[in-house]
Amino acid sequence: MKKWLPALAFLVVVLMVICIWYFVRLYQSDAPGKKGTEASPGAEQIQPLWVEKKGVISVEWNGKRISWLLRRISQMDEVAKSAWTLNGKPVTEADTDTILLQMNSLLAKGEGAKRSVSSLKNEAVDSTVTVTSGTEAEEKVYQIASEAAEPNTFWIIPSGASFIYPVSDKDMQLFEKNIGQIKALLPSK
Repeated sequence: MKKWLPALAFLVVVLMVICIWYFVRLYQSDAPGKKGTEASPGAEQIQPLWVEKKGVISVEWNGKRISWLLRRISQMDEVAKSAWTLNGKPVTEADTDTILLQMNSLLAKGEGAKRSVSSLKNEAVDSTVTVTSGTEAEEKVYQIASEAAEPNTFWIIPSGASFIYPVSDKDMQLFEKNIGQIKALLPSK
């Protein structure tokens, strides 16, 4: 038995490391960003895209906990020379990318658990997001709501869509915290 004791101890340690790795991996958040696989021509994109930076003029988020307005301040046809403001204060291109990528990440995370709009019952609207884009300044409105039955889940409700997308309370708080940090670092006028 003494000959097998070191081998048994090693095996137990290896199994514990594998278990810890497996369970920690489940709770890590994905990096923000556009996800998806390349779709064949004519196929629908697997992961939804909430905001595409190229055509965005503004994103306005009116919420119970945080409100902000991200706006492009240069011409649409001069995308390379675009400048952005957050609540009227200049913001870096990197911060703009972070905000838009994190918004897309919220929607993409819920793609696998989306459900029909009609399944939402007794929702309370938490935030309204208005995305203005395109040469005609078209507005698309999204509501973010929660149900009393699932208080730890928010639902992204695109106007006119047939599906809603879940966002965990944890992910929403992290997004709002990141926006708050970006706002806090902006220069005062």
